[in-house]
Amino acid sequence: MKKISILSVFVPLLAFTLIALVLVQPVDAVSKRRARVLGASTSSSIQMPATPEGPGLILPDSPLFFLDNLKQNTRLLFAITSEEKAKVHASIAGERLAELRFMLAKNNKEAIRTAIQGVSDNLVKAAENVAQMQFSGKDASLLAKEVNQEIKTKQDAMDILESKADGELKLQVAAAQESLMDAKVRVEDSLPAHELAKEIQEDLNREAQRDAIDASTSAQELRDDLEELTIEASSAAKNSLKNRELVLRKAIEEKNEALQKVEERKFELEKRKQEKILELNGKAAQEIREIVEKAKKAAEVFQNTQEKITAVKNQTAESLALTNSNAGSTVSSSNKSTKTESEK
Repeated sequence: MKKISILSVFVPLLAFTLIALVLVQPVDAVSKRRARVLGASTSSSIQMPATPEGPGLILPDSPLFFLDNLKQNTRLLFAITSEEKAKVHASIAGERLAELRFMLAKNNKEAIRTAIQGVSDNLVKAAENVAQMQFSGKDASLLAKEVNQEIKTKQDAMDILESKADGELKLQVAAAQESLMDAKVRVEDSLPAHELAKEIQEDLNREAQRDAIDASTSAQELRDDLEELTIEASSAAKNSLKNRELVLRKAIEEKNEALQKVEERKFELEKRKQEKILELNGKAAQEIREIVEKAKKAAEVFQNTQEKITAVKNQTAESLALTNSNAGSTVSSSNKSTKTESEK
């Protein structure tokens, strides 16, 4: 009876322990997967390289940050021309990027969002200023080069941040990247033709590289999730695992749709590149035709001039010949007269 009593207590306890071990482990694994698929919160461990520009005196996490915005608005107020405004916006974007490094270290989500948005918004406005300058009939090529370089510098910094971020922060960076790309495309329209073709090719290469990294990372994470689900499979959690597997497979389908959109984006960029090249080739062909036409006209003028010169030379030669002939006749007559007188 005593053994039976001990067993009656020990067996349920052992069963409870085993069930707890089975159920607790998947919960931890689910948390890890959720951090990867849905994204973890912003982490202070994410670091960015130093920037050429320094932060403002008042950082985005300060309650007095509105004073910094007031200062920037004052700078823009005193910037009269589109060129001056574009340079001010580019400068503000540099400050916001420098402030972003500090906000990441402090892990202040709201301030991080403010800094990221400040980078993209100001460069978008700088691109608008470049377009306004060109629209006014002024040469905006030098300003376009300067703003384009500023955008490329910020894109490089955002690429580093995007590769380390996840979750909400990764989405914010991705949105900023799209805004920066749109601004860059607008600025490129004011660049010289040879630099425009170069920038388009660099844009295509950069987009392809970003897409490849994103697709590779997402696919690997989803494959890891499916492998974990296979390892965790057990009779006690079979139904739950099936449901989670369906969710993950749906996530894979959504990723595939994202990849399709990526390919469509690459196609659009390539199409735009080809259209620009065709446009440039058309302009070059038109210029060549104009040059050939001018050369033909010049050749005709030259030919006419040569013909006139030849005619003048011929006329002069004929006049000289006639003059010489007349002079010879006169001399001959004079000689005859002299001879006759001598004979007399």
